[in-house]
Amino acid sequence: MELLQLGERTWYIPGRVNVGYYEENGQGYLIDSGLDDDQGRKILKLLGEERKVPLRAIVNTHSNADHVGANAFIQKRTDCEVWTTRIEGILTERTTLEPLLLWSAWPFKGIRGKFIEAKPSKVTFIDQPMAIGDPRLANEYPIRDTELTAVPLPGHYLDMIGVRTPDGVFFLADALFDPTVLEKYRFCVMLDVAGAHKTLDMIVNAKARWFVPCHAPVTQDVGELVRQNKEGLNWVTEAVDGALANADRPLTREEILSRIGVANKMEMDAAHLLLNLSCVAAHLTYLSELDRVEPLVQDCFLLWKRK
Repeated sequence: MELLQLGERTWYIPGRVNVGYYEENGQGYLIDSGLDDDQGRKILKLLGEERKVPLRAIVNTHSNADHVGANAFIQKRTDCEVWTTRIEGILTERTTLEPLLLWSAWPFKGIRGKFIEAKPSKVTFIDQPMAIGDPRLANEYPIRDTELTAVPLPGHYLDMIGVRTPDGVFFLADALFDPTVLEKYRFCVMLDVAGAHKTLDMIVNAKARWFVPCHAPVTQDVGELVRQNKEGLNWVTEAVDGALANADRPLTREEILSRIGVANKMEMDAAHLLLNLSCVAAHLTYLSELDRVEPLVQDCFLLWKRK
């Protein structure tokens, strides 16, 4: 684990999840924390050896377990605050909600591992100037009393933000994935496909010295990565549409996922299957908004067909 400098006051810690670090007025700020206690322990050791300033807060981009899983350990050791958006904050404090959202009921043991359900941490919300869903919230806004700004990044999760530092570093959370990840998994967690397209269009036109996705290498030129992510997003949309086009009857979303998964030799455990089902549902919503598919209920099944 190493701390790499990107700007006068901005660093990042590369890993399976790239974690950001920023300093202002003699205080430190983490941007996400990583998966678990072990990562939290290593981060604190690294910061203690190299920076030696008090940690004021963890700014979480969203509530997925690999971004908030070390919060509790770090918070216990440092008494730092945790800042995030209001909806993501609720899930960060009540982490059982994430597997519950996946299963639509109290979650069973197989989907409650640390990759889905993090340890809960106490959150102090970032004050948002407008209500969620207000189109004006597309603009970035200040994060409390710092020079950091939050940038709404709809698409991947409920109310994800990116974080921009004053020395030109733009932390992109899970708005972009490495092409090897897109090729391996095909499905990436996505709740709002139309929102994801808007986010990708915004990022490709954004100005920054460095772009730091959580699951892709740091880069100064984000254009090609955006193109590859748009291609991956469109692949899923067309795969869902194609499954319906090639069927001789309407299909459930489980059948749609099965047809895509079998055709592409995908392997899934219960948690991955439910995450992928969520992604299929997001693309069905997107296709229905494009007036290409529609739902119907038949024999107590929710089915989808092309229009």
